[in-house]
Amino acid sequence: MSDKKEKSKHPFRENIEVVLFAIVMAMGLKVFAVEAYQIPTGSMQPTLMGTELLDPATKRPNGALNDRVLVDKISYFFRDPQRWEVVVFRYPLLTHNNYVKRLVGMPNEELWIDGGDLYARELDTDDDFVVLTKPWKVMQNIWKQVLPGVGDDPAQWHGWRITGKATKNDDGYVVFIGDGKCDYSSSIRNGYLHGYPEEVYFSVPNVSSRSREVVGDLRLQFHLDGIQASGFIEAGLELGNNLINAKLDASGSLSLSLPDGEQRIIEIPANFSGDVDLAFWDHHLRVSLAGDVVFNEKLDVEPHKPRRNRMRFTVKGSGWVLSPVTVSRDIHYLPPRQNAAPIFEISDGHYFMMGDNTQNSLDSRDWQRETFSYDNGIDAPLKIAGDHLQHGSDPMYNNPRWNMSHDIMTVRDEFGNIHTLDENTVKQSADVLQHAPLVPREYLLGRALAVFMPLKPIAPTNRFNLVQ
Repeated sequence: MSDKKEKSKHPFRENIEVVLFAIVMAMGLKVFAVEAYQIPTGSMQPTLMGTELLDPATKRPNGALNDRVLVDKISYFFRDPQRWEVVVFRYPLLTHNNYVKRLVGMPNEELWIDGGDLYARELDTDDDFVVLTKPWKVMQNIWKQVLPGVGDDPAQWHGWRITGKATKNDDGYVVFIGDGKCDYSSSIRNGYLHGYPEEVYFSVPNVSSRSREVVGDLRLQFHLDGIQASGFIEAGLELGNNLINAKLDASGSLSLSLPDGEQRIIEIPANFSGDVDLAFWDHHLRVSLAGDVVFNEKLDVEPHKPRRNRMRFTVKGSGWVLSPVTVSRDIHYLPPRQNAAPIFEISDGHYFMMGDNTQNSLDSRDWQRETFSYDNGIDAPLKIAGDHLQHGSDPMYNNPRWNMSHDIMTVRDEFGNIHTLDENTVKQSADVLQHAPLVPREYLLGRALAVFMPLKPIAPTNRFNLVQ
């Protein structure tokens, strides 16, 4: 018996069949399972980047940074979408356009935006609003670093004031040889470029911010050496009305003072030395020491708009060594632009979407449907409905739009069809402008899984990470 493989009598045809099979499989995956999308705008920055880049010296265009994301299109066939997922969906006011936002509002609830946080309650009830708390796996990816600022030397402690018996060593650590303080007395505000990659920070257009509000959610990360310490060191956060203090005693205890006045005592190793992570967001406090989470609870906090925030370290004793502090902030959600009430009713089968870049995101807060109804000689009035979009980044895409002589109006309806109305028709039309914040369930295309491009040297920074 010969071990030789018999040659195919039709190799060309078999090769064609293999190629066709591969194409069909690829198309099937694209339609039913996964698909790659390019991020065109900056509404989700810095989580997902979509922006032109400028030459830092001349401020002239110098390329662009557009993330490519892999989208899971199959999960929503088997389960409902979940809050905080980054979702690709059809824009309900122009259905052939795909948008990507974070899903923040669920069916059958009222959503309230206040003081940078989101609150919800069941629809058609008088229940109290409850703050919506992002899970830690989401927070890990959306904290925006504020201090040290891009280009700052951490060892210089820019903006911090060091007083008392304290000095800095060669590594920029503060060494307390007696009682002393280290405080940052300026309020942290929601700066537009917080959290952007350092490689492109100075190349991203700094869009005029909608606001520079004081933020109420901060995270402190630092290294503490207490091996030779005595007494205690206390890290304090003043976040509007919320006062949080974490006091580490050299004898082996962590005392937490919470906003409602409650005190918690947690046993820790004496003369603690290691990394400290103190994070407060969405009325939730998480404290980690040397990688171990020692406190992780939602607190009883009243909604309010913070007027200021402060950070300080206080030492009573000696021998404590404090590294430069990394300070990050949470997304600070802004209310609608049009002075609309910041409470939204979300009906059954619909969702509310917001961009992570709330200072420059056209999302559920501000979507408006404009409907023109006029008599064209038929029994029922003719209606044209589309998005009301003015003063966008591309003026040619504004809707509706008059011609130069202001006698012809062009209206783009929600299906992308273009209609032209003369001046008399517009005058005779019933023009209704409505807030249209919701996305129907059937318009959801999938959830973003990962950023897989661009990469160096094609791009100035590597963009390769999971999307949370």
